[in-house]
Amino acid sequence: MKHKTLRCAAETAALLLTVAMLTFLIAGLHQHEPDRELSTLDTGWYQLTNGVRREITLPVTLPAEPGQTLTLYNDTLTARDAGKLLSARGVEYGIEIRAGETLLYRYEDNAFPKNTQMKGRLWADAELPDNIGGQTLSLTFTQLSDRTDRFDAPLLGSVRSITGHHIQTSLFSLVMMLAMVILAVLALLIFCYMSSCGIHERRFLDVAVFLLLCSLWCLTDSALYQIYGRDTAAGSVVSFYAFMLMSIPMVHFVRNTISGRRQLVPDICIALFCANALAQGAAYRLFGIRFIDMLPLTHLLLTAGVAAMLIVLLRSYREQPSQQLRLHIAAFAALGVFGVAALVLYGLLHIYWYDAIFQFGVLLFIILLFRELLGQATEDMRFHMEHRISHQMQREDRMTGLPNRRAFEEYMERIRTGEVGCRDAVLTYIRLEGLNERNDRFGLQAGDEAVIAAARCVADFCRACVDGGESVSCFRTGGNEFALIRPEPRANSGQLHRQFSAIVARYNRTCAPRARITMTYGFSRLCDEDGKSRSISAWKAEADAYLKRNATRLGGDTE
Repeated sequence: MKHKTLRCAAETAALLLTVAMLTFLIAGLHQHEPDRELSTLDTGWYQLTNGVRREITLPVTLPAEPGQTLTLYNDTLTARDAGKLLSARGVEYGIEIRAGETLLYRYEDNAFPKNTQMKGRLWADAELPDNIGGQTLSLTFTQLSDRTDRFDAPLLGSVRSITGHHIQTSLFSLVMMLAMVILAVLALLIFCYMSSCGIHERRFLDVAVFLLLCSLWCLTDSALYQIYGRDTAAGSVVSFYAFMLMSIPMVHFVRNTISGRRQLVPDICIALFCANALAQGAAYRLFGIRFIDMLPLTHLLLTAGVAAMLIVLLRSYREQPSQQLRLHIAAFAALGVFGVAALVLYGLLHIYWYDAIFQFGVLLFIILLFRELLGQATEDMRFHMEHRISHQMQREDRMTGLPNRRAFEEYMERIRTGEVGCRDAVLTYIRLEGLNERNDRFGLQAGDEAVIAAARCVADFCRACVDGGESVSCFRTGGNEFALIRPEPRANSGQLHRQFSAIVARYNRTCAPRARITMTYGFSRLCDEDGKSRSISAWKAEADAYLKRNATRLGGDTE
């Protein structure tokens, strides 16, 4: 059953996602032996204050005043450290790294300036020069803002080890992005599969688009991309637009869940999100207003949007309680809680791993929605299959397996309306002769066997025509009557009828004498001699008249 296949595919994808997440976590947390190429430069630091040297061990919290410049020195590097990479935190403090008087690193904004929270997730990587032995390494912080600031110990190691460390620190975000992409692909595959079955569940498409936009935002907003990406300014613009637009699919999801006048609320929210994206782009382009300065407006709209969706779902649930709406409310409530927590970490506490909180909230949000969607999809597929089987049984003759009279009349209607797309066609009525006499003499079972044998000959003839490039549809239209329809006939009807007669004769040679069958036919073309189409009733009447008048056996007439 197809709904079982859908559930099996979902369970398999969930298992693969779990295994992939476990593999990433193990790869990040387990090391066979310590990385000897990577070390923490935590000792040997000192600060000069009014000519007085003060020894410092990192990490340390030091008093600072806004606008003050603070410099830390280290004289412990040797010639063996030449060519290594020094990776330090403090980009948000305007860090400058020097070896003696040589500037090794200074952060400079590109075409897309970053705020303090964005800078706080970056690493300042500087390659130590060949003559580093004997020189003084200094870290200068030029943009201090708080009364006390924490300074972490920099890392020292090869390019490979430093890059590996950066990847490990971003491992959680990488796993979240991988999970989002896998779930997006799964949702898209389910949407395509259900659409191919005639079930248009657009909410799976909403989920897929949301997850793709969210994973795009996570990627372009990540520290790894900002450190190692080529065009980080363009990536930052993409990140902001993905952040501004990614809630539209989920608002559309709610719109596809509710009905009636409440759909106006999601429509207004979608319009506001689109207007916000267009207005911020215009403000940036025309007036030079930075995206980071307009970010609070996006945060306000997102918070209001989640609250509005919760209110709409709660009101719908009060009117008509259901498990579906209960899960939707729980999902949006979880998203709201994690979103607010991320905003508090971002805006008030200036904690730089706010993105991990929001990413986990998004994943939990989608898992809750997927639970309901997969259950609903299973029910829809089961209903669709039952309806399809019922529809097929209503149009299939149970004794012979051929399409029945109802299917024949529907096909004729499709020819009349032009849905079949044929300019001409040949209708052939075929009758099994002597069925009543056979029933009276040998019993009803013998009559049924004769009907089945006749149907088998008709089906064999249709397959032979299809193999020869001729399109043929066959039906059982009555107790002992069959019909053949050949759209756009190419072969001579008399030749095909002789071929059919040969199939009947071959059957009669291989069966018992009392099981032999005799069949007569009558045919008619849809177009008359002048090429004009007849009416369907006239077409059928002419074929029926030929059937009644035809006293010869199959193969005796020509077209």
